[in-house]
Amino acid sequence: MNEQLMSFAAQSARFLQDVTVDCCQQYFWMTIAAGIFGFLMACGIGANDVANAFATSVSAKSVTLKQAVVIAGICEFLGAMLLGASVTSTIKGKMIDTSLYADEPGVLMYGMLTSLVAASFILAVANYLALPVSTTHTIVGSIVGFSLAAKGFSSINWMEVGKIFISWVAAPVITGTAAALFFWVTRKFILLSEVPYKRAITLYPFIIFIAIGIDLFMVFYKAGKNSPQIKEWGLKFMIPAGFCISFFLAVVFHFLLSPYLQKRVGAKMERLEKAKTDKENEDVAHENAEAGEGEEKKSAMMKKILGEDGEEEKAEEQDGEEKHTDSKTTDANISRSERIKKNMTASFHKSMSKLGDATINRDIEAEAFAGSAKAKEMWETGEEFDPRAEEMFSYLQVLTACLLSFAHGANDVANAIGPIAAVIAIYNTGEVNSKNPVPKWIIFLGAAGIVLGLLLYGYKLMISLGYKITKMSPSRGFCIELAASFVVVIASFVGIPVSTTQCQVGGTIGVGLLGGEKGNRSGNLNPWFVLKVILGWVGTFVAVCIINAGVFAFAYYAPSASGFA
Repeated sequence: MNEQLMSFAAQSARFLQDVTVDCCQQYFWMTIAAGIFGFLMACGIGANDVANAFATSVSAKSVTLKQAVVIAGICEFLGAMLLGASVTSTIKGKMIDTSLYADEPGVLMYGMLTSLVAASFILAVANYLALPVSTTHTIVGSIVGFSLAAKGFSSINWMEVGKIFISWVAAPVITGTAAALFFWVTRKFILLSEVPYKRAITLYPFIIFIAIGIDLFMVFYKAGKNSPQIKEWGLKFMIPAGFCISFFLAVVFHFLLSPYLQKRVGAKMERLEKAKTDKENEDVAHENAEAGEGEEKKSAMMKKILGEDGEEEKAEEQDGEEKHTDSKTTDANISRSERIKKNMTASFHKSMSKLGDATINRDIEAEAFAGSAKAKEMWETGEEFDPRAEEMFSYLQVLTACLLSFAHGANDVANAIGPIAAVIAIYNTGEVNSKNPVPKWIIFLGAAGIVLGLLLYGYKLMISLGYKITKMSPSRGFCIELAASFVVVIASFVGIPVSTTQCQVGGTIGVGLLGGEKGNRSGNLNPWFVLKVILGWVGTFVAVCIINAGVFAFAYYAPSASGFA
């Protein structure tokens, strides 16, 4: 009797699974749509999150815009492909109860699809408005919106959602405090000392040990979420490994790289001084040339009146006609296929030049100052330090930004690929699981989208975070990135889902409170833009939640035509 019951139960289970799988097969279009909108979501992440990581480096002139796009693209792509999640959670942060969808996997599939649609739309709007927002909170808010429409308030884990609300205050305040503290120590004991350059060189190994150790620990900790091996080793591996590597780099710098770096800094200062002198000479020459042109115009006018230059004009016209005739003869001798190839090559180069001018070759500093008088005022009145000491910090700033970008690629690419993996897993199995496998091609899709978004639209967010909040310099940018790394790791331990972007904004505000115009510290901040950014954090979460609830409900509760119910 027991064997018969077991056999019947097994047959029933197989039947239900077959029915569920067959049910999900009709939703093949969802997998295609999820891939498309997941890619668009990744583009939005690249244009917003990744651009924010390198904004301070570009505005501080540690790297150019073109260099930042190339370096960030490589770090993000390698981080995603080498340490990206092989398994991802169906719902990031356990914000909703997935067990409610066990009998309706198709509903969860559709909800994940609309979540990507709404999130990618809101990110596109935020990028257009140049607002640095949290991409993690955007996709979470989108998922919360669809679950509210599908299963009501009881389907939401409000304790987890409440942590996001807490992070809107906690992340910028804690990071701002940490960044202000780091910058105060750096400013007092290095930048404002009698010998700032010498002091920077002396303390550089210690700074490398602390800064790189914290950043590497953050990389290991984020990678541990995706790598079972690193996760198994735990803190006993992460902390010693991170600080052992940073100690090794500090020793290498002290004994091998320090002389080379000092020569490099000295050579760059000489080039800058020479360029400054050359520009001053050019300005003088230009003024003299303008004065000379005025005299030549007067002389030419007198000649024309007296009729002395008629013969010269005729000779010039004859030379021009001969050159035009030679050009026509040359074009006639070129075959049709060669002419088409030549025109296509010229058109391609022209298109690439236009693309470069619209993206990586922009003068974002000039655009920032032209669009914001307050930004220009802050940069003109902000405190300046020894350029050689600042140059030393630029190398650390870029290295820190690279590690932040690498860790971001390893962990936060899941914001785009997580819902795709969930849709495909449900389509393949017909079941709702808490964890889903992530094929490499999905990780590649997300990484490629991040790089493309950074290339095409990243400059807008670099202008916002790099120029419009406060004046930036390598030392300030380094303290901001170090504080952001520190707070992200601490918040991960506590369990608060902070956003790297919010940490970057908070750190920027923190250093902006120091080193402003003498007697007017608040003058080194743009309070109205800061308020706009904070309202953007709240607005994007609420807006994406409402929009996705509406998009999901529009189809889910719509009456079905006969035969399609």
